[in-house]
Amino acid sequence: MYTYRFLILFFLVTSSLLAQAQSDKPIGGHFGVKIGASFSQVSISGTTVNIPKRALVPNLGVMYRYRYNKLVLQPEVLLAVKGGTFQQEIVGGRSTSSHSYYYSSVPVLLGYIPTEGLTIQAGPEFSYALNAGSENGPGAQNDLGAVLGVHYDFLDMLNKFSLHVRYVYGFTNVSNEATASYYNRNLQVSIVYNLFPKKKKK
Repeated sequence: MYTYRFLILFFLVTSSLLAQAQSDKPIGGHFGVKIGASFSQVSISGTTVNIPKRALVPNLGVMYRYRYNKLVLQPEVLLAVKGGTFQQEIVGGRSTSSHSYYYSSVPVLLGYIPTEGLTIQAGPEFSYALNAGSENGPGAQNDLGAVLGVHYDFLDMLNKFSLHVRYVYGFTNVSNEATASYYNRNLQVSIVYNLFPKKKKK
């Protein structure tokens, strides 16, 4: 419930700043840095005592965005937290434990610009777990996921900033348990600061 309230509030605040957004040059590339939050949860199949719940976790990274007219290639390098919280039934109620999976992730996204300021993106994400094998870490070192999302460019005085909203669907079983399979599910909301090249003086 709190997750959906936060998303509604976030989009209400930012919606007034989005519209007819300016984009960078029709052909060319630039770097950017990004920071944001993720709503992370593990999808479980099989037999386990754990009940998966969402967790609000950070993400941080850099990107390179190359545009060729309406097509965009955007590789990134991220430090992202996935996993979530687990609840277990105990006598007298439930106990909760945090399972934070720390990843170095490389999404490679292809995008299409249907209208200026908006890019629809999709592609694979390759992740390497930094705490695999630890008590609250994932059981697999590598994770392969699919990304689907949108990129918004802000306008006017905020034209150096962009907004990323994307969903990451994990395909790799990262469970530490033999009787259950765990798959990462991650909704990311990030703000990007674009490092546009300086204009050459004439």
